[in-house]
Amino acid sequence: MSTSSELDRDPLELLFTEYLERTRAGEAIALEDFAARHPELAEEICDLFPTMISLEEARASRVQPTSSHEFTAMTSSIGGPLRLGDYELLREIGAGGMGIVYEALQESMQRRVAVKVLPREFNRDKLRRQRFIQEARTVAKLSHRNIVPVIDFGEAQDRCYFTMQLIEGVSLDWVISQLAASPAPVYPSDIRLQFDHQGVPFNGTDASDEVDDDSLACEFNTIQKKDAEAARTAEKWHLKRDSWKQFARIGIQAAKALHNAHQAGILHRDIKPGNLLLDEGGIIWVTDFGLAKSEKELALTGSNDLVGTLRYIAPERFDGHFDVRSDVYALGITLMELVLQRHVFETESRAVLMKQIIAGRITPPRKINSSIPAGFERILLKATALDPDQRYASANALLQDLRAFSKGQAVTSARIEKPTKRARRKRIRWNFTTGVLVAICVTQLALLAFLTYRVFQPASPGLGSITEVRKDLLDRVGALDAFYQPLFGRSLGEDLNRQDEIEPLDADDSRRDDLQQLAKLYRHTAAEAQHWGFREAQSDLDQRIRLITKLLGEQ
Repeated sequence: MSTSSELDRDPLELLFTEYLERTRAGEAIALEDFAARHPELAEEICDLFPTMISLEEARASRVQPTSSHEFTAMTSSIGGPLRLGDYELLREIGAGGMGIVYEALQESMQRRVAVKVLPREFNRDKLRRQRFIQEARTVAKLSHRNIVPVIDFGEAQDRCYFTMQLIEGVSLDWVISQLAASPAPVYPSDIRLQFDHQGVPFNGTDASDEVDDDSLACEFNTIQKKDAEAARTAEKWHLKRDSWKQFARIGIQAAKALHNAHQAGILHRDIKPGNLLLDEGGIIWVTDFGLAKSEKELALTGSNDLVGTLRYIAPERFDGHFDVRSDVYALGITLMELVLQRHVFETESRAVLMKQIIAGRITPPRKINSSIPAGFERILLKATALDPDQRYASANALLQDLRAFSKGQAVTSARIEKPTKRARRKRIRWNFTTGVLVAICVTQLALLAFLTYRVFQPASPGLGSITEVRKDLLDRVGALDAFYQPLFGRSLGEDLNRQDEIEPLDADDSRRDDLQQLAKLYRHTAAEAQHWGFREAQSDLDQRIRLITKLLGEQ
């Protein structure tokens, strides 16, 4: 099972992969030229790629720097020195859109911790900085044995950071990939080994190097391996491909953590295998609240913000709605992938994936593996029901059924109730709208169709103040703008600034249908801006319409 699908990856990461592949193939690419071809990310490319290249070289070579000068050069590439206030950074152990996680030593307390650092380059981005600080404050409010606790947060050397308990474990996606790749069980010692060897140690050493068969250490190494294999029989737990009750216990722990957060009014919004850590003791830890929001503080990214990893996003979130049941859905998909050891939605096409999610096309697990217990399947299907009203109403309700199953008790509450007339009408409207929208979309702009419903809903005083109406409209404009780049490989802003150089598309260009649909939505939004007297927004929309009209050769 792939755990690094392009659907799950950040645009900057994809560009870095492209850059590496081309340079490894012998192509000489100046970093400045590469950045110029991606103006929307040029600043991040110039700032971050040297760091990422240095880390990649460290992974590839695993060579101890031969002099203090070389060590200083390598560490300075990651923004050195390798200290941040009271913390000595030891190695990178994780990274995501919201920051980089390091294993570190807190010198005043002489303890190992995890430090999440917002890269210096992002300090200039007010929104990212706000989100990062929000994550620290959000998690600091929570206290639960299955939530990674925050110890400290602040700023040092022009960087925001927060310190967490160091969880000596692995993410659940690693566990899934191991079970998928081999019938051998996963033991606590495997988790310890993976934790010890993951990431890049900044001192350039590699603890994972194999001992040469001809070295003097060979015999000792062989004995050590045999001892380790014998010790496995004494380990307290293990996971096999069919460890159904153990899988349920993983779900119980994650659901307990979610319920605790929900009780505090906090939605996680990015539950996925990569954000659930499993330690040697068999404890699950929920981490990475970088997308979490207080239900009372949703204004930071806008209530219609579509964030989170696509494979695990609940269908209603495409229309800007989410609540505790959306987190329940994401946990249900995560558990289903653990049970199946594969993705629930296996397509690599973003458009097909969104179509499957929004239509609720989940294959019942027992059709894939008939040995899965029927009661467990019912739990998973109820947690991932298309209609939120048909799901578990809370994470606590989900964990009660999981607990009953883990104890060998009958699971009776996991049956999906027959939809009410109102729910059936809602489902019919949903399916009809989906069918029409998907019909007018092609792959690169599939999500555009899902936003059509939002665009064509007229704004009204019911939305609140005129400021809220304007914000809602601008949010929708931003959402539409995001679908220009996949068509042309460059940002909309870049083409708006060089409209005189734009040439019309060929008559048989497959992008024409996408642009016509985009223009239709822009025109409707412009009419709404005119209705409300938002002259600046109307002018900006008119520029977009003129650009698309020129591309279509209709001027």
